[in-house]
Amino acid sequence: MPDSDPRKRALEWILHYDQQQLDSDDVRLYQRYVLALFAIALDSLAWLTCGEHRKFGNETEFFVTEDCGMTNAATGVYESHKVWLSSTDECEWYGVICSKDDVVRGVELMGNSLIGEIPPEISQLRFLQYLALNGNCLYGTIPPEFGNMPNLLSLELHGNGLSGKLPTELYDASKLQLLNVAMQYSYNSVCIMSNNTYVNTVYERGGVTSRDLNFGLIGQVLDSNVTKWTSMKGLHLFDNSFSGKVSEEVGSLKYLVYLRAQNNRLSSILPNKLTNLKKTREVYLYRNEMYFDIPSRIGDMEDLEDLRLNENEMDGEIPDSLYSLRKLKNLWLQDTVHCEEVQGKGYECSADSDFGFSGTISTKIGNLKKLKKLYINNNPIGGVIPTEIGLCEVLTELHIHKTNIGGSSPEELCLLRDKNLNNERNVGVLYADCRPNNKTQDPFFACDCCTDCCDHTTKVCIADD
Repeated sequence: MPDSDPRKRALEWILHYDQQQLDSDDVRLYQRYVLALFAIALDSLAWLTCGEHRKFGNETEFFVTEDCGMTNAATGVYESHKVWLSSTDECEWYGVICSKDDVVRGVELMGNSLIGEIPPEISQLRFLQYLALNGNCLYGTIPPEFGNMPNLLSLELHGNGLSGKLPTELYDASKLQLLNVAMQYSYNSVCIMSNNTYVNTVYERGGVTSRDLNFGLIGQVLDSNVTKWTSMKGLHLFDNSFSGKVSEEVGSLKYLVYLRAQNNRLSSILPNKLTNLKKTREVYLYRNEMYFDIPSRIGDMEDLEDLRLNENEMDGEIPDSLYSLRKLKNLWLQDTVHCEEVQGKGYECSADSDFGFSGTISTKIGNLKKLKKLYINNNPIGGVIPTEIGLCEVLTELHIHKTNIGGSSPEELCLLRDKNLNNERNVGVLYADCRPNNKTQDPFFACDCCTDCCDHTTKVCIADD
């Protein structure tokens, strides 16, 4: 083992430099060693808060700095803490959360310029329930050993530069309630190591040993293994390169509240059993490769507030049951893409109003009294705007341009402009095909109250001034 290995350096610190000098049978000894290893592996001397344990000397001498603090951004109150690798109890170190029996239950070090690969030994904190390392400069892979943490409830690693596959062992962390590994792809975080080396999470391994761009986490993630997460409430997977199907087994996550997997490469239908999720409030699957239609029983998701399926290859009519989602606030179905195979180039995809969601807007839209944002632009949906839309009194944005919706704006719609369907700039609120059609003809959709108008034929959109 080289002298620079964090494991060796942590052991030397415990044996020779730690002023606590715990007995070999002390129950705190191993957790203190693991935390020391964690600090050394992630370059604590470069941390923004409570990582500098020296006043002078090298990093294994003169551990005299103990006190540190920071202002709580939420409360504005200054909070006192202890420095990592100081002579104080490790339960007093900044971001370490312990129970009354001095057992580490959580580590919370968000946005603190942690740099490097997550040491797998952190999994040896057997009673750890909460690990939050988001917003740092972590790179490399997620340790498969995390699956051996029997008490882990929350794992937050979002906003770093991690790569590789989500380890299948992680599904064995059966008590997990929150998994947030979002924002690894093209997430730009710059940190400076204690030796003045720059780390940028846009690149693989922070650019330390590679200048290849980091595409984030890859491989399948929403497969049949999700059934092991029987207590899962929040899955935050967005801004990565996950691929594969969204399995029907996702519908077994009966406590799931948030499913945010947008901006990946998921290629799948929307599984029918997804509608079994009675507690789910948000489904974000936009900017993937989803196809086919919305499940006919989508209305069974009685707590659903936010459904975002835009920029996929989906089609079909809006299911009648969707209009029974009385808690729905946001419905994003815009910019459906059409993909064609180009010889020698693979598939090329672009938004095309001739492909996507069709049918009409039902008169039952008046049931959606909490609806705030409705985006259905760039789809072949047609018909007219039903007068019942006037019952959607909290509506703030309606985009129906580049569709086949014709006729004219009902008075009930224009009356909403005096309520919430407006903003200070008076733009981007009510989009429709209300410019002269093909430059010289009558508008495809006659509208006296729209804020922005498009030409139905040429697809040119200009604010209606």
